[in-house]
Amino acid sequence: MLDPDISTNEALALLHQRERDPFVLDRRRFLQLIGMGVGAGLMAGGGGSLLDHVLLGHDPSAWAAGPIGAHDGVLVVIGMFGGNDGLNTVVPFDDPLYYQQHGGLAIPAVQTLPIAPGLGLNPALTELKRWWDAGQLAVVQGVGYSNADFSHFNSMAYWMAGQVGGIPSTGWLGRWLDGYLGGGRDLFAAAEVGYSVPLHLIGVNQRGTVVPTSRPGFGTGTDSSDLQMYQAMRSMRTPAHGPWHAAVGQAFVDQLDLAATLAGHYPADDALPDSEIGAGLEIAARMINANLGFRVLTVGFGDFDSHANQPEMHTARMQELNTALARFYGVLNPAWSSRVTVMTFSEFGRTSWDNDGQGSDHGELEGHR
Repeated sequence: MLDPDISTNEALALLHQRERDPFVLDRRRFLQLIGMGVGAGLMAGGGGSLLDHVLLGHDPSAWAAGPIGAHDGVLVVIGMFGGNDGLNTVVPFDDPLYYQQHGGLAIPAVQTLPIAPGLGLNPALTELKRWWDAGQLAVVQGVGYSNADFSHFNSMAYWMAGQVGGIPSTGWLGRWLDGYLGGGRDLFAAAEVGYSVPLHLIGVNQRGTVVPTSRPGFGTGTDSSDLQMYQAMRSMRTPAHGPWHAAVGQAFVDQLDLAATLAGHYPADDALPDSEIGAGLEIAARMINANLGFRVLTVGFGDFDSHANQPEMHTARMQELNTALARFYGVLNPAWSSRVTVMTFSEFGRTSWDNDGQGSDHGELEGHR
């Protein structure tokens, strides 16, 4: 039985798939493989180990659909994992119960960034305030579901699945992929910026892929030994030794081509922001600019599980989010600005009552106890 007090990181690990299925070797794996630098290790394993990784029925003709339509939009989904305090994100500063119950966690009314009568944004969210004033931000309050148990795992699973109850095996974006691709395959339709595929990108027949957060290394070397190895790998793409050998050869050629395609869209690793969400959103912006066919990109960060020391912890998360979003739109080509929608979600909120550790416990998104 799953521990109801499972941690945020443990829950996330259970709700992501790292695509290590030994029977899967297709282009979907290569974004992750080149990001983790394991391609050379597979190559060094010899013919037997390569065949152990071949996908039966591997289709070497599958490829990305290419640039998206001139009027198509792109969705960027940000997971705020651990349970974000909604009351300290959009502050009900004219409600005396907020100050009574949130105690030392409550943000003074004069420090908030007003967006509506009685409501103000967290003072760290200056970029969101600017977008609100420009009519480019929507705030949806009171989103939740009945009988929540406030388990990190269950709550994340329900939000990722887009449905409550049962044991979800697919996510809402994965099911969209099932319909969007119509039975076809597109490596670049949807991706998580990170190292594993989250539940919300897994459908019945389709799934998203992974874009690494660091520049692809294997496949992009330029010294003579690297070039000789790449050429040797390319020479494997021949039907002379049968379909299995041809499929493996095609797979490695695809890996090299993908590395070359992606590498040019990455900055140097030391040029990326230090924060997890900052680096993830910058890579997302660069992938959109490249117009490789992405319609959905997802990224997550945390930890928002502020049982203690919440004033410092939550303020840091809000600052990271604000800075990362500013960087995202700074990197994003302005031609995309009206075609990209960014949304956030968190598995639950916090209680409206503070606790003895200068924190708050798991509660509903509305903030009610």
